[in-house]
Amino acid sequence: MGKTTVYNSWQLEELLEEKYGERLVTDSFASLMGGVEGSLDSKPIKITFIGNEYLLISTSSKTRDVLDELLPVLKEVMGDTQPICSYDLQSSGLEEDDAMPTIEWDVVAPEDRIKEIVNGRAFSDGAKILNLKLYNGKSVSDYLESEQEKEDRIKNARIYGIDPGSISNVEKINNLSEVDLYFAIDAMGAHIWRCKHDMAHGRIPEIDLTEEQYALEYMVYQTTRFGVELPAPEIDKHITATPSYNAWYKFYSNHFKYTLTDEQWKAFQRAQESGQDTSAFMPSGHWTDLIEKPVIKSLHNEKH
Repeated sequence: MGKTTVYNSWQLEELLEEKYGERLVTDSFASLMGGVEGSLDSKPIKITFIGNEYLLISTSSKTRDVLDELLPVLKEVMGDTQPICSYDLQSSGLEEDDAMPTIEWDVVAPEDRIKEIVNGRAFSDGAKILNLKLYNGKSVSDYLESEQEKEDRIKNARIYGIDPGSISNVEKINNLSEVDLYFAIDAMGAHIWRCKHDMAHGRIPEIDLTEEQYALEYMVYQTTRFGVELPAPEIDKHITATPSYNAWYKFYSNHFKYTLTDEQWKAFQRAQESGQDTSAFMPSGHWTDLIEKPVIKSLHNEKH
């Protein structure tokens, strides 16, 4: 099995743009969130991507054929490996006829992921999986969880959004201001991304980032203190990005990374470090102004 030369969502977006040219229209913000989102020939696509590890692509119920066109390209991106499965995803609020055709790859733990999908633990927003097809020659019944397995799993479960993982001072995180929580989330997300990127390039040895992922999702769930709508934490389910969370993150990210000048950023840091008033450096408006109705319902954007 060969390794892909595409290590992150930016590179994947560039590869697709180079291949499809003006036929492809993408949302640049999606790459910041670990994926590619947009349309190919006006047919919507949403890709979640963790290089060398995991890829999920969905489209609308009426544009299934776009997956057939993208399949050979994405197969190559994933090191010439077959997808683990395909299915139609009926997200909460969608009619069965509108369920989204979806294909998944999981190179790291394909058997575990299939078991999650078969036993209804793949998504945390009440989504239903229809027309599941496995690509490994096995039957869906081979992955059904026994009552004893389910009981053991629940008893020993760690729950994303509730388990703080690597966070040493939980009380401090619980009492962060909205802006400070954004910076903590951004820093942890960047740390995880850098580690995965460096591991993929062989710059650092393989390390386990499980505790960091628990910490990240714990902090993400803390945004509900500020009105962000997120699904309630559940056993075996990640905290999934929602239009509400994406708007919240984008609101602060755009402001601090692109709106403030270098001088304003430095002045903000000095004021913050010295405990002075920082209101002059805050974004105007409110993050809820950025909430948009997505073309395709947001899915779990990083599998961890």
